[in-house]
Amino acid sequence: MLSSFGSNCTDVEEFRSMVRPINNEIVLTGSGSFSASIIKIDLHRLWMQQIDETLARSWYVQMESPQVAIGFPAEAGPPMRHQGIELTPDDIGVFASSHPVWHTTSGPSRFASMSLPEEDLITHGIALAGHSVMPAEAAMTVKVAPAQMTRLRSLHARAVHLAQHAPTVIKDPNSVRGLEAALTEAMVLCLANGHMRTDTASQRRHAAIIKRLHALEEAARERPLYLAEVCSALGVSQRTLHQICHEMLGIGPKRYLCLRRLHLARRELRRASPTETTVTDVATKYGFWELGRFAVAYRSMFGESPSVTLRNAPVGG
Repeated sequence: MLSSFGSNCTDVEEFRSMVRPINNEIVLTGSGSFSASIIKIDLHRLWMQQIDETLARSWYVQMESPQVAIGFPAEAGPPMRHQGIELTPDDIGVFASSHPVWHTTSGPSRFASMSLPEEDLITHGIALAGHSVMPAEAAMTVKVAPAQMTRLRSLHARAVHLAQHAPTVIKDPNSVRGLEAALTEAMVLCLANGHMRTDTASQRRHAAIIKRLHALEEAARERPLYLAEVCSALGVSQRTLHQICHEMLGIGPKRYLCLRRLHLARRELRRASPTETTVTDVATKYGFWELGRFAVAYRSMFGESPSVTLRNAPVGG
């Protein structure tokens, strides 16, 4: 169904629930007050979105089958990394159901993405390029000619502008047909003519370790994880894990796990009853024994003190 949707949010969990694909996990790696805006557009077969974020983050993405998506910086900004590969202005990242990826930003960013069903990508590839443009299983990024990248970015921005300022156009089947055809053609030709880069054996090993780290997090969603425990469970040294996390997530494992504990603490504070729970209870539960440092780190991360979060928690959790 033809539609467009725009929203602003200041809570990372709300943000995570709104972005596509829905099978994702987000950890903020930047400090300060978080805010994001999302514009989502559904055309006949193509869906797309633009995400504006104020803070650096790491994003674990698992595409729903049978969709294939591409993503790229919508404008110049701090570096982004896609499965450990830094995206240049002429690079697009590939998101496929067969290959979960980590996508990271290093600061405020504007990120664009678009997706087609696999069968459409195959059909349009044969029609427009004479061959299938389905990415290989290990495909991570595609280097695109500057002129084609400019056209793709321009068409994407045009669709976003219409969604913001003329949403009725997006809902008109006749008006939107030409726009969808142009966007689909631009996406297909970028994949057909670009230089597709597959991950190396080293990157595959690193991705497998990060995937196991994610599985470890999933199995311990309600409790903190600590560095020694993680290294032991993954069977890697602290030095090796430090290298891999910097490559894939943009930060070291100790910082990453501390941020995760801060987010767990914030989630609990937002759900707790101020009459039944104290900041000390929550801080110590998640391994923060120096309460002064916890308060400073928390305020730096979320823009408010933990006591304010608890005091403003909804009645009933």
